[in-house]
Amino acid sequence: MLQSTGKDSIVTEHLCRLSNHTVKTVFNNTTLDCADTYKIVNKHKNDWIITTPPEGFYQYVERENFIPTRFSRACCSLFKEGNHINHFDDVEKAIWIMGVRNDESNARSNRQDIEHNPKWGDRNWIGLLPIRKWTELEIWCYIILNNLEVNPKYKKGYKRVGCAIACPYSGKSTWYLDKYFYPKMYDRWHRILTKDFIEHGKWCTLNCTLKEYQHYWNGGVVREQPTKEVTEEFMQYKGIDSYEIAEKYFNKKCTCCGKNIRNKDTIAMNLKMHGRNITRFMCKKCLMKELHIDAKKWNGYIRQFKSQGCSLF
Repeated sequence: MLQSTGKDSIVTEHLCRLSNHTVKTVFNNTTLDCADTYKIVNKHKNDWIITTPPEGFYQYVERENFIPTRFSRACCSLFKEGNHINHFDDVEKAIWIMGVRNDESNARSNRQDIEHNPKWGDRNWIGLLPIRKWTELEIWCYIILNNLEVNPKYKKGYKRVGCAIACPYSGKSTWYLDKYFYPKMYDRWHRILTKDFIEHGKWCTLNCTLKEYQHYWNGGVVREQPTKEVTEEFMQYKGIDSYEIAEKYFNKKCTCCGKNIRNKDTIAMNLKMHGRNITRFMCKKCLMKELHIDAKKWNGYIRQFKSQGCSLF
């Protein structure tokens, strides 16, 4: 039985206990849950199997310079499903009972009572979804009727309790709750977002300010064209004294292949190699071809120009 301390897992585990007392409970520690969740886990640490990945979420984010979004994420595959698969890799046969419901999302609407997760590969594992057709109202009625313990996060106004702070599928209402109830975790994540935004020059890739990014980090481009405020903030952080030069970093297409150029170092290399007054830009691949250099020399040039204090980089 897979337990997340969420309402669906609570009900599923209760049903398992009523039918079979030999069912084992597994909590996959994503390293990203809040204190309320870990208090519940600690109460059951002698009864539950607790899996923990070799590297925590925050360490992974820092090492890989990776911020999850709705379009690109590795949270579940690495820290939930991946962690689970690695921990039980030597188990030949298993039946995993999960509290997954069809009406949770479109992605889960077609899940069946019995299924095999493709991520399990050729392992002889079977998944059972006993409450997949239950509604959220039925879940809560069952919890109240049976006086089951619930995660305190629900009483604070949260709809979901997993992956605190950094879940890209959370909305702004959740982030306001995070800021109020878990300020240390909230501040830690926003320090990571600030560092990521500045180091990767995301003014140019997302057309937004730092403050806007902290409210839109889980999505894509904020607007089609940068505002004056965005460009001026970029100038300030980059130390560029010309508005006309700063504008050249935004919304460029390669004149050779038509590819969007969103990497600030690529823009900088165009300006460095062809002059600050250019109007035609090339993507990294096309510019490397024109300069007759490979990736190693490209990276070497960038390191050299940055060490020299060139304001373009």
